[in-house]
Amino acid sequence: MLKSKEKVAAYVFPDPPRSENVEWAGTPIGKSNTITKTKSRTLVYDKTIDEKPGRLEELLDLITGHLSMEGKKEEIFLHDVIVHGIRVRALTNSKHLAEFWKENWYSVEEWEKITGTKTPEKPQVRVYALGGVKGEPEAAYYSRQAHTVIFFNTSYYGQLKSWVLGAVGRVLAHEYGIHSIHGACVEKDKKGVLYIAPTGTGKSTSSYGLMEFAGTRFHSDDWVYIRYAYTTKTGEKISPIKIETPEHETIKGFHCYKWIEEHPRQKGILNGLTLNNQPIVKEISDLDLSKPVEAYAYLSEKVFYLRCNLVESFPQSAYSILQTHLENVPDVLPTFYEENKETLENNLKSIRNCKIQFIRSYFEKQSDDKIKETLARLFAFDNARAMLDITKVFEKNQIFTNPMEPTKLTSVMLLKRNFNEDLVLETLPLDKFMERLLIGETPTGKREVAYNAYRAVDEKTEFDFINHIESESKSKGKSLYDLFKKGEHIPLSLIEEFELFRIMHKSCVCYDLNTVLQKDQMIPDRRTAVETTMKVIARAMETKDRNLHYTISNYREFIA
Repeated sequence: MLKSKEKVAAYVFPDPPRSENVEWAGTPIGKSNTITKTKSRTLVYDKTIDEKPGRLEELLDLITGHLSMEGKKEEIFLHDVIVHGIRVRALTNSKHLAEFWKENWYSVEEWEKITGTKTPEKPQVRVYALGGVKGEPEAAYYSRQAHTVIFFNTSYYGQLKSWVLGAVGRVLAHEYGIHSIHGACVEKDKKGVLYIAPTGTGKSTSSYGLMEFAGTRFHSDDWVYIRYAYTTKTGEKISPIKIETPEHETIKGFHCYKWIEEHPRQKGILNGLTLNNQPIVKEISDLDLSKPVEAYAYLSEKVFYLRCNLVESFPQSAYSILQTHLENVPDVLPTFYEENKETLENNLKSIRNCKIQFIRSYFEKQSDDKIKETLARLFAFDNARAMLDITKVFEKNQIFTNPMEPTKLTSVMLLKRNFNEDLVLETLPLDKFMERLLIGETPTGKREVAYNAYRAVDEKTEFDFINHIESESKSKGKSLYDLFKKGEHIPLSLIEEFELFRIMHKSCVCYDLNTVLQKDQMIPDRRTAVETTMKVIARAMETKDRNLHYTISNYREFIA
């Protein structure tokens, strides 16, 4: 695979018809191929507008002014969706964003029909995404107080989707104690495994790869909601929302778990949700606190917005991807074909020898060069995306389609790809688990708290705090997590997030998984490395040993 800096010369995008365009049609592939001017996070972004008096009103006035311009002719799309029970309203003049938005999420009608639950009448999060706003840069803004996301002059769906998920996540954590995770999930033998990982370490590859095993169901590709539940003495499951104490104190959202730990015998009324989202009220004394807190994962998306480069490891997925609407699929230059010759030849063979008849039939009339061109275009640019309906990839009994059907999580894998380490798999104690998430270092050395670059938070304040305690940890030889717990002026967003990660560690076995099996001299290629890594994951989910440490030199003993 080409190094990222060489990829720039390995593919191109068609120029826009006019310089002011923020989206335009690319060379045809799939149902459609929209090229967006901005293909990653906007250079201008601000998640701290609440600290600037009048800034939100100023931005809203710009929106009103643009929509009311005399003589302006443009179609405006307004559409409500439900994201894990939260009603989100989007207003945009981008056909591309409107199309992806409607495909990605459950409409109000779909949610109520599938889950059997009513939805809020008014939106709890609002999104504005307008192109052609004169005098404004390509920019993104967020107000936590108003639960509002605003985008100007960009129609890259990836950032819009992620910021909306971040905004919804803040509501869910604070109000309901529900944990939003940038991760993927698969169920195997009724046990769920959650992958949390930075880009480029194998999150999607590990999800789809595990589906080769019997007894698996595909859950989530990119974003997962986790509810932590107590068991009552009568066997019911309850996820806390609010505790009302005899002293008329109200404990809400993510604060509930610590309060219950510290007041196990204190009286109080616990308001919560059952696993299928029904309200439930219990006394604190009704809980069986001898049983551990359990974690349950819920899917977020109706249709998955995923990277097209999945075809590099799973070439047969090209068939399903080609049935979708696509974003930012480039044209490939000869350099890319030359540098990826072996991969393209092997993937062509996989397509030609595919055991699934309709996939093989789809490609059989196409020349070898045409198939290689298609595959190359799909994985040349890492941020090319598809809006993939997972029901077109797996059989119905192999997937979760009801957003209120949970899977019980038993394992959490923090993925990394560090070829300087021989580690393959290791059980993580709480302090190491939390340290990994606090630092959140990607393969390129970039820092992402919880491996999530799109959290709806004041990133600078968070990083300043983390850098401070990291420096103190190195100078004093103290645990980073201990310093975090005792730190002063901890940003609320970190308190919120890492209290929920603490409960995750109590609920699941957490692992460090290093996806570097290509270092093993017995592994001939990347595909074999992926297949063998899947065996490591499957074995970890089955074992009852909770103190594992395996390296390149001995991991085969574990999977034997």
